[in-house]
Amino acid sequence: MKILLIFPPQNLNERYARNMGNVGGFLPPLGLCYMAAVLERDGHEVRIMDCPVNNYTISDILTEITNFDPKAIGIAAITSLANVTKELCDVIKNQFPDKFIILGGPHPTVMPNEVSQEINADIVIQGEADNIISDVLKNLEEYQNKRIIKAGIVMKLDELPLPARHLLDMSKYTSLPNTYKKSANTFQMVTSRGCPFTCTFCHDAKGVFRQRSVENVIKEIKHLQEKYDVKEIAFWDDIITLNKAWMHKFCEALDKERIGLIWSCYTRLDLVDEPLLRSMKKAGCWNIFFGIEAGSQELLDNMKKKMTIEQMANQVRLVKKIGIEIRGSFMIGLPGETPEKARETIKYAIDLDPDYAQFTITTPYPGTELWNTAEQWGTLNKDFRNFNEWQPVFIPKGYKNADELLQMHKEAFRRFYFRPKFILKKIAKIKSFSELGRHLKGLRVVYAMASGT
Repeated sequence: MKILLIFPPQNLNERYARNMGNVGGFLPPLGLCYMAAVLERDGHEVRIMDCPVNNYTISDILTEITNFDPKAIGIAAITSLANVTKELCDVIKNQFPDKFIILGGPHPTVMPNEVSQEINADIVIQGEADNIISDVLKNLEEYQNKRIIKAGIVMKLDELPLPARHLLDMSKYTSLPNTYKKSANTFQMVTSRGCPFTCTFCHDAKGVFRQRSVENVIKEIKHLQEKYDVKEIAFWDDIITLNKAWMHKFCEALDKERIGLIWSCYTRLDLVDEPLLRSMKKAGCWNIFFGIEAGSQELLDNMKKKMTIEQMANQVRLVKKIGIEIRGSFMIGLPGETPEKARETIKYAIDLDPDYAQFTITTPYPGTELWNTAEQWGTLNKDFRNFNEWQPVFIPKGYKNADELLQMHKEAFRRFYFRPKFILKKIAKIKSFSELGRHLKGLRVVYAMASGT
């Protein structure tokens, strides 16, 4: 069977609600690559249309459907593209009424009934679609009658084939300047799925953590080295160090196999300790992204972060001591926040002095606890087109209006990045023209965020 998988159209300026220039930031749709790999394993002929990186329009999609003539079309639906997805499905069904449209992804997972009612698709998959897609395609009519399908989760991740990156032009994917060290064409991987923590702003909260075997992950790394000559990998797991024994074993395997690459990852500050950090650094880890979020204990407690200001500060000092760079994530517009408390967060970020700070605007995504409780804390505009973390959709009671919140977001970038100490530190680290180019691109991103244009 011919199957077309689509990530809907979106450009960088739409994604960040600003003019980002040509600074990169297009990342591969790994979820679709996993889906495609499962389908190819089953003998299907699969194509992926990643619209953002290729600047494809709905017209381009219709042309591809005409030329390829797939029986089924799978679309990855995220909340900020809900309206685009609806339009896309309407147009496809109007011109190709015999095509089966299957929707999956974060948005259908958390709002299956609404999506089923509002979007013209034949099948809506709730959960991890690669867990059930094989059976769905074998029984399209049966599942079409059910319409909403609960896929559940993939418990044995090793049983999934490696992502079908060969269906994409991987040379087109470039990371933002602060997320790579050697090459903008850093490759992305996941070793685990699920997060058991309780942060109210996260749709992955209270999930079931599962992790691939070390051997399986090493197999994928070697494949990427052989096929793409990869020098650097970014691990996208939410909390890759939850299982510290696994991480120690992984680092030992990287050393034993003489993998010889550098890598970055995401985790929580309370999930690392000195022995683990030393093991990670020795194995090539150069940067860790930590969700710090706020500089007020009250705000941390409101979001159920389950960490203290002092605890995080101590852990940041530890990571710095080991010599691993830190990207710190901070949020503006949290439940219970006022401009004064926001400035506590900004000051806390400056005092911690991570190598990079990301300031996002709190967005209560559907499926999160904050979505359900937002009106207790403020007002929520449910126009999904603005659910991108860079525009105010949730206004805490402590703010006058959306503009005041947006100005605070700009202030955060200005105060953190335009410090002489930060600028001089970055200049001192520039050792090559490629590093200079990376920092100039980073400056372009900061300017866009600080100016809001």
